[in-house]
Amino acid sequence: MSNVLTDHTIKTLLVAVGADPAIETTDFDASFEDLDLDSLARAEFAARVREATGVDVEDRLDPTVTPSAVRRMVLDQLSTVDG
Repeated sequence: MSNVLTDHTIKTLLVAVGADPAIETTDFDASFEDLDLDSLARAEFAARVREATGVDVEDRLDPTVTPSAVRRMVLDQLSTVDG
């Protein structure tokens, strides 16, 4: 289990839950809603983030959250645990 959400990891997770395979890192600042990912896709994304990092973000994922924000959530949680 890697605790870091790299650009590659985020893209892989997003595509796995239905994002356009042509998604770019610049799209990570778009909301899940703007990426056309519904609540089911967000729940699946959260499950995959938890599997990859050990951090549960599902309760914090609403349509306005961005993949970049999820990365910050994970890093914040891990720094609290490590700190």
